[in-house]
Amino acid sequence: MDPRDDYRDNVSSPRSYTDGGQWSPPPRFQEHDQIYQAQGSPQTYSPHPHSPPQGSPPLQDYQEYHHSPPQGAIQPHEQYQQGYFNSPYSTEKETPYATHDALGSLTPDFSGPQVVPGQFQHYPHGGRPMSPSSNGGTTLTSPHVRPYTFKEHVDPNDPISRPGTVPPPVPPKDDRKFGLKKRTFGILVGCVLVWILALALGLGLGLGLGLKKNKSNSSGTDPFCREKPEYCIGGALNAKYLSTKGAYNGTGIALAGESWNVGQRRIFTLYFQHHTGDIRFMQYTTDRKWIGGSKSETVATDAKNGSPISAVAYALNTTQYFHIFYIDKNDTVKQVTKTNTTDIWQSGPLSDLKLKAMDSPSTGLQACWKGNFYGDSDFSKFPTASGQTNTQRFEDRLGMNIWFAVDDSTFQQYAWYNGQNTWVPIQRWQGFNGHAGVGCYSWGEGTTTYAMMANKQNNVEFWWKDTNTNLTSQENHPINSWQNSTNGAIRNVHPITSLGYTTYFYTQMADRSIKGYNVTYQAENTTFVQDQTFTITDPAGPALGLGGTHLTVTAYAEKAGDVTKWDSLYVFYQTEGSDITAFTRPLSGGEWTKGTLTIPDT
Repeated sequence: MDPRDDYRDNVSSPRSYTDGGQWSPPPRFQEHDQIYQAQGSPQTYSPHPHSPPQGSPPLQDYQEYHHSPPQGAIQPHEQYQQGYFNSPYSTEKETPYATHDALGSLTPDFSGPQVVPGQFQHYPHGGRPMSPSSNGGTTLTSPHVRPYTFKEHVDPNDPISRPGTVPPPVPPKDDRKFGLKKRTFGILVGCVLVWILALALGLGLGLGLGLKKNKSNSSGTDPFCREKPEYCIGGALNAKYLSTKGAYNGTGIALAGESWNVGQRRIFTLYFQHHTGDIRFMQYTTDRKWIGGSKSETVATDAKNGSPISAVAYALNTTQYFHIFYIDKNDTVKQVTKTNTTDIWQSGPLSDLKLKAMDSPSTGLQACWKGNFYGDSDFSKFPTASGQTNTQRFEDRLGMNIWFAVDDSTFQQYAWYNGQNTWVPIQRWQGFNGHAGVGCYSWGEGTTTYAMMANKQNNVEFWWKDTNTNLTSQENHPINSWQNSTNGAIRNVHPITSLGYTTYFYTQMADRSIKGYNVTYQAENTTFVQDQTFTITDPAGPALGLGGTHLTVTAYAEKAGDVTKWDSLYVFYQTEGSDITAFTRPLSGGEWTKGTLTIPDT
């Protein structure tokens, strides 16, 4: 028989699939189709590698189902099956990694997908694997493994397995950072950096500029006040206490009498800190009406929050002088001055010294005119406690004293005398409460002057000094030396009480009530009568002030000849936070009348 007929019979016979071991290809197939085992493969192949599988789809069908080759390389059938059943399949967001050496690139006669070990697992719907480049779809595969005789695996070290063939390019590996694509990761990092930068700028602007209009509106509690709240008031205690209208919560309050200023028809001028932070003034006219307090009545714009304020006004010859003292935002003691000839507030000589006060939400400061009642040169306008006309002339040596706290237990005293261009240091007062106020009495026909301060035990002490050098110093009455009059002490005052004296001496008590004392000033024998002490009240009882409120006081009597037309005590302090409340009553006694000053909000 012709051998070619025998070959055709063998090919067409079903026995050719089962008895593959007895069949070998013609020499021409053996000459050109040698088998190349992939390098690194730990597997061996079927003893019948040249037997085609039953029902294997044509090559073009297999390529239709696998139009997007994944990364990796073809491996033997057994290794593919192991990875298919035992390893999780890949998704777009995961890059499959081979667990075995690559088996080589595809030859041009077959473009099916390269299989990576561990790339697939059981698929719940009919055992179909998930395509590594799909979004949830499946990829149909042949139920049979292609025979190895198609040379799907080539030696990767062989640059060209056949003349004229070029291996397909290997897709680039997907570069990822923390499980994200490199581009996505870069965009995310950029967004985070932009957000951090915006947050930093927002905080910087909020802290640096957001409260520029009103530094007193800074939020939060002062660190000092968290530890010692009894030494604080208003916004320093908590941001919710900051006032947004009227006066600043914790404002300093100062008053300068102007009874000598007849042409202006005003009795006194009151200075305070507006809720915007500016120091402004209001005036009380002879018609007993309040005017001013707006932006046009601004004295200074750099005062620290809750700065103490002290005022001195007087007339020398034909010139009227107004001096305002306060502490600025840098804790520098400031003086601004105005005269009736310029009507412009200008920096005073004390500011040139750049003296530093204690850095604290509450700092004591008081200036006092040497020669009259806190700046009023007409002594006859100030009645005595008994209601009689004052006959004691003021001291001829005119000038000013100022006390300010430099730490929590020390006050520094400076003095200025009429005709001088500078202030000079006098002495340091140690052992006192630097957070409380200072009182002074430096007028009268005698030569003795007084200063009142609170000690660490919250008691007010009365200190005196006799400047009459014509007298001989005695043990109980030294000359030109400050002495404590122990009999005049007032016990149990508020830790940051303000002090004031005109006709009566006033202080705030620990229970926040305001009391007045009829003090007899007699050097070492200075004292007060307890029965003549009074408490400022309203119809509901004691008119309590804010704890640590500043206060200012005065008295005035209007006379026609020897007849008193009217007289009154005036006491000003805060009871709510954005207010300045005035309490008045006749000198001879009676009920207190309460009224709140109308302060412009802008």
